[in-house]
Amino acid sequence: DETKEKLQAFWKHIAYLIIDKVSMISKSFFTLLSRQISIGKEKSRVPSKALFYPTNLMIDSVDSQIGRSIYEEFVNVVILQEQMQVTDPVWRDFLEHLRYGRVQKWHLMMLHQLVITSPHCPETDFQSLPWSDASLVMPRHAMRQLWNDSANRKHCRGTSSQLYICEAEDSIKKRKLTIREHYAVAGRRYTEDGCRKRNQKNELPARVEIAVGMKVMVTSNVETDLDITNGARGVITDIILHPDEPPIDPSAPIVKLQHLPAYILVKLNQTRA
Repeated sequence: DETKEKLQAFWKHIAYLIIDKVSMISKSFFTLLSRQISIGKEKSRVPSKALFYPTNLMIDSVDSQIGRSIYEEFVNVVILQEQMQVTDPVWRDFLEHLRYGRVQKWHLMMLHQLVITSPHCPETDFQSLPWSDASLVMPRHAMRQLWNDSANRKHCRGTSSQLYICEAEDSIKKRKLTIREHYAVAGRRYTEDGCRKRNQKNELPARVEIAVGMKVMVTSNVETDLDITNGARGVITDIILHPDEPPIDPSAPIVKLQHLPAYILVKLNQTRA
């Protein structure tokens, strides 16, 4: 069928496949991956089955049950012997024990000391480095947005930088929306009973706040050869306003722009350029 033909066309000239962090891949994923490759490469000995597929514990051998055939497809395996990303010996020791399910009592005591509200947590001054410049991992999208806005405003107060507010400009074929179209766009954010939808991660924000010196992060692969990839961090060094932007008061702490900036200059912390 058409799907099979597309799959075979994709895999036709591919000679090998590199899998990063293979230890984090489950056997069920191997099953799906193997089946797709088997169809794509048109394996003669198993034309319609995967190299490894769910087995029958009553019939198949032990080698078949553990998926030996798919693991034999690997020719070269690179084992990471030294972790360079983690420099703290205590934390690295915890990660090594956690990997093999051998966490000890002193590891749990160490984790309890990291909880800010714990009486065993060392006294921490969040107004001094490195805590004043620390990044937080936020599990909730809404909380992350609120924290980013708060941190940005704190940065502006501390550096006397102007905070620019950019409002989204919805349009259809370069024309402004009608009242009915504005209502339809606004209604997308709410359910039928009037509650705000929770899952809005993929939507563009209706309002963006920016400032010189603000920290930013790349969220998609822009240029992999230059390390401008998902997760790359940097700082806004300059904001060039739109030529039609009305004059602004240089002493105003917060400025609501009438037009989107012409462009924003960002200096990444690390690139290959």
